[in-house]
Formats: sequence, structure tokens, C-alpha cells
Amino acid sequence: MLFANQKGNVIAYVVIAMTTIAALAVGALYMTSSSALGELAANNLNRAYSLAMAGKDYALIINLGDTSGRIFTLQNQSGQILPSNDKFQLDIIGNIITSTGIVNAGTPFETRRQISIKKVGFSSQADISSASGTTSFVNIGSQQGFIDTSPPGGATVIIGKSDMTSPSAFGAVWYNGGGAIQQSICTGGPTSNQCSFGSGFRAFFVFEIPAGYSGDGFTFTIFNADPNTNDIYSVGGGNGWGELMGYAGDSRSASAMTGFVDLDMRTNKGCCSTQPPLSCSLGCQGGRGIQPPKVAIEFDTLANSGFGDICTGGTLDTDQRGDGSTNHMAYVFWGTNDQNSNCGSSVGANTFDDNRHGAGTGGQEDPQNGRSELDPSGIDTTSYFRGIEYGWPANWLLSNSPTNTYAVRVEVTRNTLPDPVTGNYSYTVNTWIKPCQYNDYACLAYLDGSNYANTKIGYTADSPTLSRTFTLSPTYHQKFSQFYFGWTAATSQVTAGIGIYRFAMYFLK
Repeated sequence: MLFANQKGNVIAYVVIAMTTIAALAVGALYMTSSSALGELAANNLNRAYSLAMAGKDYALIINLGDTSGRIFTLQNQSGQILPSNDKFQLDIIGNIITSTGIVNAGTPFETRRQISIKKVGFSSQADISSASGTTSFVNIGSQQGFIDTSPPGGATVIIGKSDMTSPSAFGAVWYNGGGAIQQSICTGGPTSNQCSFGSGFRAFFVFEIPAGYSGDGFTFTIFNADPNTNDIYSVGGGNGWGELMGYAGDSRSASAMTGFVDLDMRTNKGCCSTQPPLSCSLGCQGGRGIQPPKVAIEFDTLANSGFGDICTGGTLDTDQRGDGSTNHMAYVFWGTNDQNSNCGSSVGANTFDDNRHGAGTGGQEDPQNGRSELDPSGIDTTSYFRGIEYGWPANWLLSNSPTNTYAVRVEVTRNTLPDPVTGNYSYTVNTWIKPCQYNDYACLAYLDGSNYANTKIGYTADSPTLSRTFTLSPTYHQKFSQFYFGWTAATSQVTAGIGIYRFAMYFLK
């Protein structure tokens, strides 16, 4: 049985119809025996109770957030609402779920039954969390051990470990669909491992950068799961090119085009022949990088402030990211998205400016990356945060004074209906960052039930640190109907790893 959300009353009887139905009902009462009426009433009560129970189970299964009188009606497998007056109403406040079954709604024989339950922790229960388990993540690295998805100490993942053979490495860790409370949102397995974007999501995580870290930073990334565009093995980066942060670039395992990490991953999995990823559309292709549309929040610890050419002669010109002079957090997308021959002949040649600040035309298929204060056009304060705005030190991501631990909250809303004039679709990304106590990766200041850490509710206590609304064409919007998410990073002189803790995500319903 399926249910369709109905907001408000969609059926109204005209005066004549109501009068006729009432007269017929009175006549039926006189011609019906009392025993028949009693049986009808009992059946209606049982049906209403069953609907109330179904509503309660539905709320638990899909992990609904707070509602106030939200109505659900029956629909068939094709999504068509059935011609029935049976429905249920859900009123959810915190941990209390109240479900009302309604039979023969709007008729003289309307019957209601109501049940209420209390589930401890329901008010802050995420759809996905660190408790999902380490098998829920796919580790993609240029070196074995670059990312640890089974770390001790309560971390979700550790990025950029210190026990590698070379200090220069890059990679990504992607959520693989396992362990979600509602399996239909994020599915796992060999042929289906992505999440439905729907109306958007809210996410929360804590990160800690140990003292002495000297990598290039990391990103929290979402990217489209169109099977002809990306798969679970998609990754950016390039050997020795830490400034790409595993997000931009075509995943070259050497500066010359002698190999690609994404090719190695697909080949190791049999290129779909034995252990298929999302689909076999990409086969054994390599050098794709992460293709757009995609969005990342970068946490950049190293200033690469040049504005010169991105590439020359098929190889990267280093230090051309347009960074400001301080540690920063910023939104990046996919640059200008052109096949720059100076960056080589790989499919992913378009990706080398994907985290270059100010890259992108700003159009519906080229959102502009956040600009630093060094940009000729000036800083984009809604998409680029230096830390000094909050009174933090210039090296706040690397400094242990006053802290090395931060709590991040991300809210993404996605318009599922096009703009009536342009036909495009709008997306809004809001991000907050708050300091925790030094070395407090549990971040006791923002526990799971707090408004800031609770992804089941919208956060309104203060303005976001970063905020951006952008639009996508129908083609790109369709590509983004399914997506992957996780973290990317790159290191140069590795001394320790970045820890990600207390990850939680809730999908808007």
C-alpha cells in the first residue's frame, strides 16, 4: 500500500450535493436494521484503527520529522490517488507520534480512530549517521592507507594517514548506501549505491585537524550519480598536485598521463563484469575526474594564490587556485567546464579549474566558485569565509589555539518544480561552522539533540556562515536527481590525518 501526501482539503461538496447526500443518508438509516448499522460501525472502527496503525508505521519507517495535521491518502503503484475516502493524519511533535485513521472522510459515516506512541530519540533521529557502519563507505585513494574507514576512537573516517610510503597522496571516501534508516532514499549494493536528492537534505559533522598537519585540506562533496557521467569510483586529484584536493583534476597517478586512479578502481572491480558499480556505462574508462554538476565545501589550509594559466603543455601549473592569504572555507562547483587542451586529452581535462576561486561564468550550467579577497572582482563574502570575520586566527584550520576542532552544518534545498519563466531549477546551500573545545571531537557543546546538531529540524538560531543560491538547467537538474556524497582530500608532507566524527544526514520529506 502506498500513500500520497495531501496538503489541505481538495474535495468540497456544493450545497446541492450535500443536501442530496444527507437526504439519502437519512433514508438509508430508516431502511437499515440496527444490527446492520452496528456491523457497519464496527467495520469502520476496525478500518480506521488499521489506518492509524499504518500511519504510525509509515512515520517510523520513513523517519518523518515534525508535522502538524499532515494528511496521507491511498495511491496505487502508478502513483494515482485511489477514489477512496480512507486516509490517515499524522501529528508529530518531537518524540510523540499521533496517527489518526479516517474512514469515509467527509460523509455522514465518517469514522476516526487515533493512537499515540512515544519513541525516545525520534526527534533527532537522522536517516544516516556514523552508526551506519564502516561498510557503508567506499575508499578511493592514490595510495593504500590514505583513507581509513575503520579508525579507532569513534571517527567516521580518517583522511591522510601518516603511515603511507609517500607523503604525497589524494583520494576520496564516498557513502555507499548501506545502513540508511529508509533504504529507498539511499540504496546500497553492487548495482545501486546512490541517494535520491528529492527536495534536499541536512547534514552535520565534526572534524579535527591534528597538530602538525601539513596537507592541503579537504572537501565535503556532493556530485551527480548519472550513470553515464559518474560512478562510485569517480575521484579528482593528481599525483603531487595537492591543491586539487582530490576534487578538481582527472585523478592522474603521475604528472604525465601514464595512469589514473579512477581507471585503476574500475579495473580492479572487473569493469562491471564481476562486481558492477552503479551501472556498466563507464566500463573501464579512466581520467574522468568528477564530472558536473557537483558542489563542494572546501576547507583549505594552504594558500595557492596565483591567477595564471591552469595548465601548460598538458600538465598543471601549480599555485593557480586564486586563494586568499588565510585559511578558508568556500563553495566550489565546476569551473568553466570547457575541454582545455592545455590540461591534456583526458575526458577530465575540463575539471582542472573546479576549485579555482572565481572560475565559472555564473550561468545556469556554470555557477561561479567563491572568490577570495585577492580576486580582481573582490571577495564573494557569501561563498568565501576567511575566519577572521569571526575573530579567528589567520591559520584557524591549522592552529591549536584556541581549537583544532569544528562542527559543520549543511542544509541544501532543491526546487523540484521549474521556474515558470526560465524553466530552470534553483538550489540553495547554507553552511554553518562553529568551534568545539580543543581536541573535543565529541564536540560536547553541540550534542545530537541540540538544534545545531539535530539534522531533523531546520536551523534558524543564527545566519549561515556561507549561503548560495544557484540555478541548473533541466538537463543538469535531471542528472542531479541521484547523487553521491563524501569527503575528498590531498596531502603533501603528511604528519597526521584529518578525523571526521559524528556524521549525520537527514533527507527532507
